[in-house]
Amino acid sequence: MPKSWLFPSLLSLLAALSTSIRSQQPTAPPSASVAEQNEEETSDTPASPDGKFSFVVDYESDVRTIDLIDKASKKVLQRLGEEEISSTYWRVLWADDSSRFALMTRIGHPNQGVDVYFRSGEKFRKVKLPNLPDADIPTKMRHGKSYPHVANNNWEEAESWEKDGSLNVSITTMIDGGDAGSMSATRNVKLSFDKSGEGKIVKNTIEYEAEKE
Repeated sequence: MPKSWLFPSLLSLLAALSTSIRSQQPTAPPSASVAEQNEEETSDTPASPDGKFSFVVDYESDVRTIDLIDKASKKVLQRLGEEEISSTYWRVLWADDSSRFALMTRIGHPNQGVDVYFRSGEKFRKVKLPNLPDADIPTKMRHGKSYPHVANNNWEEAESWEKDGSLNVSITTMIDGGDAGSMSATRNVKLSFDKSGEGKIVKNTIEYEAEKE
């Protein structure tokens, strides 16, 4: 083989080997800040959008607890919930400006309630809400069929915050079981809040749905 061919061929071989080695090297893991951000985005109790507040939830102890903390210092600011029932579970929906959040508390099955907290200094205070209407399924809609299982019993869910500070909440009752399929009633309620934080209902509609087996 002529020498003039040898060096280009050797260089090509070395370049191919270098590319193969690089492709086999493990990808660097995401930085701690990126991993923490991804975890917050998928959490049921995420940090506030401004990054100042976070939650610590204990589901492992005999008493279930949820605490609001200062995210930077990890200082506990206040305890929001404390239950001895092992099936207790919490979810949080923040307003975009971090001035308020809805706390959903499930205690057992199939019940869940909603509380609303407004920022007051470095803490948050629970504001007064009106009694939310039930989502009842009229007896006549059952047409004499049996629905022995209650899947949701006036299950309250904070759906979204509006730009004007109002909160959309759904209340759902669902029954099923047997050969009748399922029936549900979903009440959609909009809550507005005055300067003191007291809430009132400004919209209230209900929808029914039936599904056969």
